[in-house]
Amino acid sequence: MADLEAASLVANAAGAKASNFLHDQHLLDMKTWFTDGPVTFKYLALIGGALMMVCGFFGVLGGLLNPLEGVIEAYVMLFGALIVAIELKNKLFKDEFSDETGELIQQHKFKTILAKEAKFLTVLAGRGYFYIFVGSLLVTQGAWSFEGMLGMYMMVVGFMQTVVGMHAKAKLSKMAGHVKDEAEVRKLFKAADKDRSGSLTPVELAELCKSLGSELDSNELEAAMACLDTDGTGLIKYGEFYTWWKETAP
Repeated sequence: MADLEAASLVANAAGAKASNFLHDQHLLDMKTWFTDGPVTFKYLALIGGALMMVCGFFGVLGGLLNPLEGVIEAYVMLFGALIVAIELKNKLFKDEFSDETGELIQQHKFKTILAKEAKFLTVLAGRGYFYIFVGSLLVTQGAWSFEGMLGMYMMVVGFMQTVVGMHAKAKLSKMAGHVKDEAEVRKLFKAADKDRSGSLTPVELAELCKSLGSELDSNELEAAMACLDTDGTGLIKYGEFYTWWKETAP
């Protein structure tokens, strides 16, 4: 009887461990998801931006005899290029971080200009507003034309990004409100960094948010990672976390 109870306890422990592993692995794999969450939104926006570039390019060629039409198509092409650059900024434009402390040494010029001149485009909800605006311009070209349907597509993508981004921002802001000074920021970051790697994984970030009263669901966690992970490594360095806190904390 005792052997059966021991075996049952071992089985339950193994099952719990497996469940925790699958949950953690689910969060760690979130960056590679293509069928759910904000990663999908990124790819959808990239597809829309690329189609806008192609559509605008051929529109410019076809509008040589109509200067006004050519100008409109040129804007479509430029907006498409901007969308692609924004969504791929962490891959195309690398920041420089300290290997020892993980703090930001130098931000890429493109990101610096973006943060200074159009800061709203650096957050998910802000990009969502921009995509809705761009989509509405495309729809004016004719609701059932190719550009019109592309515009409706961009508006839907923008709406989804706006909703998820606003929820994630609200929860991150709530978390920032619990942190009062820089020393506490560093202390909390080190406490969350269970493996002492100097960076937070999605799992560690989720636990940090939960401990501060801002539990994130899968979509919100992905949006938070996209917001904080400025160098595109899939990990949150202290410099990235501190920069966010400094800009967000009241």
